[in-house]
This record gives sequence, structure tokens and C-alpha cells, in this order.
Amino acid sequence: MRAIEIQATYAAAALAELKQWLAINTTHDDPLLAGLLKSAHALCQRFTGIFPLQTTITETVPASSQWRDLSARPVMMMRAVVAVNVYGVPRVLDPGDFAIEQASGDAMRFRLLRACTEPRIELKYDAGLASDWSQLDDGLRHGIVRYAADQYRQRDRAADDRPPAAVSALWRPWREMRL
Repeated sequence: MRAIEIQATYAAAALAELKQWLAINTTHDDPLLAGLLKSAHALCQRFTGIFPLQTTITETVPASSQWRDLSARPVMMMRAVVAVNVYGVPRVLDPGDFAIEQASGDAMRFRLLRACTEPRIELKYDAGLASDWSQLDDGLRHGIVRYAADQYRQRDRAADDRPPAAVSALWRPWREMRL
């Protein structure tokens, strides 16, 4: 099970870029535009299978010595590995109790090296390609802005969760196909 602890944040630069694309000079629509950027980021993540901007995630897995792929990618940093007992009481694991290694592509995997009495493990980590908007790949960033702009322009029409072809073309090089 995966839960997002800290959402990716958008600098004023992201909002300014979207407003420039839409030729908006006022602050009246800023909350709406910020929400559209958040939605566009989420769609980019679903479309590509990667987290574009740094997001803190807590993933709960059964305690096991078997390798388990982490569900988010790319992993930037592991923050904590905690064993949790049946009463929900956490115990921080020592680095020698577990192993983390790169799996295929930019995926990471985890396993216990020593048995523990707790039934589940909580892994808290950061995933994302970039820590902030300015470091994000131009194609991904531009696709997020274009999708948010498209949603702003189409806000009075029926919703379509598919990105426009121009946005898909920008994101497609980052999309990993799995069999």
C-alpha cells in the first residue's frame, strides 16, 4: 500500500509559466491555476509511471526476506525504514537489517536481511526526477503546463482525462512500457 505523505510543490515559476502560456496578468485565477497544475502533474505521473517532482511517499509492505519492488520511481532518497507491530507501534530498523538496491531501469527494491517479529514494514522515501520545477526536464515541464492550460480553456466542456496529442508527445519519451 502506498500513501503520499508530502505532495510535490510548485514554485511561483510554475504558476508564472502557466499564466504566461495563457496570457493572464491578474491573480484572480491563481488558486484555480494552481489546482490545474497539481492535476496535470498527477496525470503526467500516471501517464509516464514516474514522479516528475519530488514527492514523499510511505509504502507499507509485509515483513519478508523476499525482494519487493518499490511502487514509486525514481527513488531519490530513503528517509526511514520502520517495522510496525500488530498494535501499530513502530521500531526503526538498523541499516544492517535490510537491503535496498536498484532493480530494472530506475526502480528500486527492498528486502529484510534479518527476520523481525513485526508483520509489516513502512518505507518512507522521496521519489521524483527533480527536486523543484526549474530542474524538471523541459518536455515534462512543458507538457504539464500545456495540459493545465488545455484544462483551463476547456473548463466548461465535458472532462476528458486523456492528455491532448501534443502533451502525450512531450511525455511519451519518459513513458515506460511494461509487459
